[in-house]
Formats: sequence, structure tokens, C-alpha cells
Amino acid sequence: MSGMVNAFTERLGSSVPTGVYEHSERVAELAGDLMSMRGDAPEMAVLMGFAHDICRHFSDEEWLNCAKEMGMLVSDLERRYPVLLHGPIGARILKESFDIDSKDVLQAVRYHTYGHPTFSKSAWAMFVADKIEPRKVQRNVRLGVISELSRDASYSLSEVALAILNFQIGELLSDGREIHLLQLTTRNFLVSEQL
Repeated sequence: MSGMVNAFTERLGSSVPTGVYEHSERVAELAGDLMSMRGDAPEMAVLMGFAHDICRHFSDEEWLNCAKEMGMLVSDLERRYPVLLHGPIGARILKESFDIDSKDVLQAVRYHTYGHPTFSKSAWAMFVADKIEPRKVQRNVRLGVISELSRDASYSLSEVALAILNFQIGELLSDGREIHLLQLTTRNFLVSEQL
């Protein structure tokens, strides 16, 4: 690991619960692997993987209070499911408390729940890794197909991300739940890229 990643992980370990740290470590490792197997430098994806859930352990009340203190607009969906705020709040915490100033890292953390049309390759690696890290595949074996797809370097990370978004949207529809507009926008953008 690079000095920047090492310095960050030392601080992260004392800032989040063990379970969040271990998940972030698995995401970081897998994100780095996904980049390396495609011939790309892994460092930024590794940092994004470690950073993405910096405030995932907050309570609903804490997320809503942070959003209010930070002057964030909160949608009705986010009010009903405050966990959806952990990306945007996490990005602000990284910028203000951890001195992370990389726009790429901050955007990846901010939008890691749904992805974003302007994601870099490193951000897609972290997005994919977050959704298919080994513990998540153990909990939902249907993700195994996407995990295998991710290991085939002939597929781009955005193609794997599209498979994940299609899977997630299908799950939400079958459960009769709402779909965040950004999730649909990102999915549609990735589809248009393949036309």
C-alpha cells in the first residue's frame, strides 16, 4: 500500500467500528484487484474502498442531523431511509476531517450507493467491489454470477456495474420498493454507452 493509503487506514481504524473497517478492507482489496487485473493502477480504487463507508455506522438520527448541519437537501426517500445519506455525508467528513481533496475520491464516496455517470474507472472498481465483496455474495448467492463476471477482464468495470444496477433495480421492483432517480439515471447512461 502507498503512504497515502497507509496514513488513511491508520486514522480510519480508530474512527469506525471493526465490522465497518473489515468490510472496507475487503472492498479496498477487491477494488484494487479489479483494477490490477485490467492493467490499471489500483491505488485510488484502494483508497476509495477504504473510505467509502466512513460514516456507515451512524444512526438514522445522526445522518439526518449531519445533513441538516451541513445544509444538505434531503429527499423524501432519504428521510424515509436515512442510510442513503451516508455517501454524501461521508464525502464531506473526508474533505473536512481527513483532508481528502481528490475530487475523484470524494465523488466516488458521495455516490457509491448508486454509482454516477461521470465515475472514473477507479470509482467503478470501488462501486463494483462494494456490491460483490465476499460477505455480500455469501449473503446473496445470486450475486455470484456478477462476481464471476467481474473476474473476467474482457468485461469493463462499467459493464459489470450495469449488471449490478440491473440486479439491484430488479430486486427493488420485485419487492415493490422505490428506486432512486440517480440509480435509474446511472443505469440508463451505462446502457446508452453500450449502444
